[in-house]
Amino acid sequence: MHIELLGLSGVRIQGDNTTILLSPPSKKSELKSSRMKADIVVLGNMGDEINVDPANEQLFIIDQPGEFESSGVFFYCVGHPPKGETNSLLTSLTVEGVTITHLSGLSGELDASAIDLFEGTDVLMIPTGGKDVLDAKQASKLVNAIEPRVVIPMHFAKQGLKTNYDAPDAFLKELGAKTEKQDKARLTKKDLPQDTMQTIYLAS
Repeated sequence: MHIELLGLSGVRIQGDNTTILLSPPSKKSELKSSRMKADIVVLGNMGDEINVDPANEQLFIIDQPGEFESSGVFFYCVGHPPKGETNSLLTSLTVEGVTITHLSGLSGELDASAIDLFEGTDVLMIPTGGKDVLDAKQASKLVNAIEPRVVIPMHFAKQGLKTNYDAPDAFLKELGAKTEKQDKARLTKKDLPQDTMQTIYLAS
């Protein structure tokens, strides 16, 4: 599969037969984007309006916590905060044998049950830009708790945004990671690191 960032917490996952969008820009987002096509969409926030068309016959949209399956992809979504008004959907999905955790616009600590759910995930996509999401130190602490095989920072500074998010440099420094920026990441189950954690820095 291929993974690319769309800006903020937006992610496109392109599998062999399925296109998945996680937290794509909504109509209210400060990040403007052209219409996109997908088979499956997980909204970043319940009630988001999005500019997405079905890639095939029908668009499968996940807009609330729960367990879901579509096109052979399994999803488990939890709301954050877990009590009261949910402002973000956090998702664990398994596609082509790879478990991916997407922490959307997470802004605070996870409770023990959520950490247990996400612990040991293959790929962790985590916001790192500060302001209204996790900052470098908070994100680094959570990475150490979840212990993924691969970590991909997201929701950081991008040209054209009104919010002055931090660049991912501080987060990469916290992890002691040295990595070159790339446009897309290609991931397969057999290529996942076994004894070390890999950090992938994607352009957003």
